[in-house]
Amino acid sequence: MLLLALVMPLTAINKVSLADLNNGGWHQYQGQYIRITTPLIVIASMYDSLILAPERLYVPEERANGLAEQDSTEFYQIKRYNDSLRIRLDCRFPYSLNLGATVKNLTALVVGEKHLQSGSQPAFHNYRPSRRVPSFQGADLLVCVANIENYFHTLGGYATKRVTKGQHALQTYKVASALVRINADIYCLEELQWGNAAPAELTAAMNSLCRKERYAYIETETGDYNPDTISVGYIYRKDRICPTGPLRYMYGAKSRNVYAHRFMLQGFTDLKSGEQFLISANHPKSKRGGGFKSNKARCLNISQVLQGIETAYNKGYYSDPDILLVGDFNSYGKEESVLKLVGAGYTDLVAKYDSLGYSYSYQGEVGFLDRAYASPTMLPQVVGVKPIHWNTDFHYSGNYRSKYNYKNRTIPKDAPADIRKVITGQAKRDKLFRYSDHDPLLIGIKLGTR
Repeated sequence: MLLLALVMPLTAINKVSLADLNNGGWHQYQGQYIRITTPLIVIASMYDSLILAPERLYVPEERANGLAEQDSTEFYQIKRYNDSLRIRLDCRFPYSLNLGATVKNLTALVVGEKHLQSGSQPAFHNYRPSRRVPSFQGADLLVCVANIENYFHTLGGYATKRVTKGQHALQTYKVASALVRINADIYCLEELQWGNAAPAELTAAMNSLCRKERYAYIETETGDYNPDTISVGYIYRKDRICPTGPLRYMYGAKSRNVYAHRFMLQGFTDLKSGEQFLISANHPKSKRGGGFKSNKARCLNISQVLQGIETAYNKGYYSDPDILLVGDFNSYGKEESVLKLVGAGYTDLVAKYDSLGYSYSYQGEVGFLDRAYASPTMLPQVVGVKPIHWNTDFHYSGNYRSKYNYKNRTIPKDAPADIRKVITGQAKRDKLFRYSDHDPLLIGIKLGTR
C-alpha cells in the first residue's frame, strides 16, 4: 500500500457505499480517491485488472428462460442487475488472487463509470477452496463428472496446439492427482481425445499414483479418426464396479460422425450389491457461433440422445430403467436443450440439490454447465450432488498451459519419475488445483433405494 499512500492527496478520503456510487456518484467522484464501505469480492480477473461485485453473479440463463437474441423480460432483468454491480479495478498482480477473494473499505481512484485504479494491490483476503472432497450421508457409490480440458495423448493440432511435452506431462499429473483424490467409483469424463490412447494414458497415471491396478477404462471403437476430435469416456474402479452390456453411441454409430463419441451410454453393476444402472455421458455443441445458432445445435443433440436411449431399450441392449444423464451440457439450467430432458421425465439433480452452486465461471458470472439428470426410478437412489471447486475459482495462472508454471520451479515431490524427467520447472500451483476450466461434479448414490 506504500505506492498508493504516496500518490494520495492529503485531504480526507470520501467514504461512500456502492449504492451511493450507483446513484450518480461515479461522475461526482471522478478524479478523486474514495473508500467504498460496501464489502466487495473478486468475480473475474484479467491480465491487469480485477472485476469486483458485492456478491456472486449468476448467468441469466441459469435462472431465467430465454436467450440474448430473444425477448425475455426476466432474462434482461437479471442481465441489467449483473451489469449494475460490476466494478473494474486496475491494479498490480491480479493473478495472485482467486475468485471469491474479498476486500473491505477498498480505497482507490475513480477514473470512470464503475472504473477504479490502484497503484498497488489493495489488502484482499484471498479465497482458497477447501481441499476436502464432499461426502454424502448414506451414499455407497460415487459418480464424478469432469471436463478435463482437452486431454489429448498427442501434441499439436487445433485442440492442443499450445501444449508442449512438459505441459502435457503436467496436465496428466494434475488431472490424475485430482481424480484419484476424489476417489469416485465411476468417472464420466469430457474433452478426452477420440480413441483409446488418451483414457489409457490417464488410467495408467491414476494407477501409478495409487500404486495399485485399481482403475480401468471403457474401450471405444478404433480405426480412422481425426486426432483433433474430442470425445467422452468412462474410467471406473474395477474392484467396485463392473461394466454391464455393450457401449452404445447415442448420436450415430459411424466413427466419422463428429458427434458419435460425444454421447455414450454404458451399463454398470455394483459388485457389492449386484445393483445395475446406466450412465449416459454427454458433451453437446459448445456456445461458439452465437447463442441462437448453438442452442439449436444442442437441442438437436439432446433430441438424438433421447431417441438413442429409446432405441437401445427397444432393441434390448439394456433393460434396467435406472439411468443418469451427465456431462458438460454446455447449457445452463433454463436453456432449451436441457429443458428437453426435464420435459422427457428426467429430474434436474443440480436444481434439486445445489441450486445456488456453480461449476463454471465466465466473464464474472457463474452457473452450472456440468449437470446431471435422473430417470424416475433412478431419482430415489440419488442422495446428493455437489461441485468441487478445484478449478473455477483459481486464477488462470494455475493452468497447466500458463507461463507462471514454468519458470525456475520444480514439480511436486510425489510426482512420478517419468514426469520428473520431462518437466524441468515446477508448477506454481503444485497440487491438484486448476487442472481444468470446469469444476468436477460429484454425485452420491444409494443403490436399491425405491
